[in-house]
Amino acid sequence: MNIDNYFEQQGSGAPIVFIHGSYASTSTWKKMVEQLAVNHHCISIKLPGHGVPDPDDFSAPKIETELQIIEQVVHTLTNDPVHLVGHSYGGVVALAQALKGSLALSHMTLFEPVAVWLFDVMKDTEMSDRVLEFLKKYRHDVLHEIPYSCGQVIDFWGGEGAFEALPEFIKDGMETLVINNIRHWDIASTIYCHLSDLQKCMVPTRIVCGDRSNPVAHAITDHLNREMPNSKKYVIEGASHFLVTSHANECLSVIKDP
Repeated sequence: MNIDNYFEQQGSGAPIVFIHGSYASTSTWKKMVEQLAVNHHCISIKLPGHGVPDPDDFSAPKIETELQIIEQVVHTLTNDPVHLVGHSYGGVVALAQALKGSLALSHMTLFEPVAVWLFDVMKDTEMSDRVLEFLKKYRHDVLHEIPYSCGQVIDFWGGEGAFEALPEFIKDGMETLVINNIRHWDIASTIYCHLSDLQKCMVPTRIVCGDRSNPVAHAITDHLNREMPNSKKYVIEGASHFLVTSHANECLSVIKDP
């Protein structure tokens, strides 16, 4: 696979690899990269289907599709340990990469990773039921091609009215990514690892959520912070799920925290 189109890079220095979320793009990181690139080699990954060809695993989605892209990009661009940064579904990918252990990581920062698979591992039936209830309607509406079904995801994570507040061209762009978002939900819901895998992950990890975020997001960050021995949780005041753009400076401070 030609990886040239699967990343953007800027700056030089210690490498930081950014992984955007669903219904998003590398522009997620623009404000942070502009500042970090003064002293860092910033590498922004383009996930399959987001400005690059769709993945070919829709019939049986697997996280390995994303991991192989990241591994090839990183091994091509640097020999140094990388600071891996992920938001939302990108946080699911980053965590899976860390647990796989195929890249040398200096740090990892997870901004509200939507790792809903954790609820089965942790036997958190309350949060699992919340997710299943949401997905039942969302999948139904996508299957029946209800216009702007994508807005349900934005409102689930960002709060009611979050989708309506977006410009029309962004809403229209999200419509084209629904099939990829369903794939992301399939992966985020079915990844499975043992609790011991989290407990053995020694990568220094920052786990971040907004104080106004969905309780599901808080539960995920709490579970991860409790089980990962080298982690620290941050809560950004006034922020919800899309904190990496709405509160870019505060998120940047977390990334730069020693």
